[in-house]
Amino acid sequence: MRESVFFELRLRRFGVWQVAVWLVCGAAVAAMAAWAVTTFDSQPESRRPLVVAVAAGLSLAAIGVALSLARVEGGLLSCSDGLWAFVPDTGARRTGTVEVAMDLGAFLLLRLVERRRTSVWLPVQRRGVEVQWHALRCAVYSPPPLAAGAPTAPALPSE
Repeated sequence: MRESVFFELRLRRFGVWQVAVWLVCGAAVAAMAAWAVTTFDSQPESRRPLVVAVAAGLSLAAIGVALSLARVEGGLLSCSDGLWAFVPDTGARRTGTVEVAMDLGAFLLLRLVERRRTSVWLPVQRRGVEVQWHALRCAVYSPPPLAAGAPTAPALPSE
């Protein structure tokens, strides 16, 4: 028997996320270049290669991190009874709870936290899912349903 899914969304577009990642990477590389230029003249001849090497190494590290963050796989995001699942186009199903890490109105950065405390970052942009955008926002901000037999909030004392 199939579980009842109250929300389902196919994630395909990640342009906003990729532009943001590359803008931050560009800012980091520019900061390293500016640091190297301003530091280069104040250093003795023997330390100048070290300044260039440090700036180049940190810039390459920033580009490597950007390459890994900009590569996002599409898939199917669904929620049923408070349990979220993400099934990438290639790979294993990931289930857990969803946390909103960033909400910019037309962009959400979601974090799917699994029981074993591993997480998957899911950048979701409004462009391409306009019809389901409101339903997604309602789903990520709604509290999970109470389990059967779970205690409810205590009643207010009567006077």
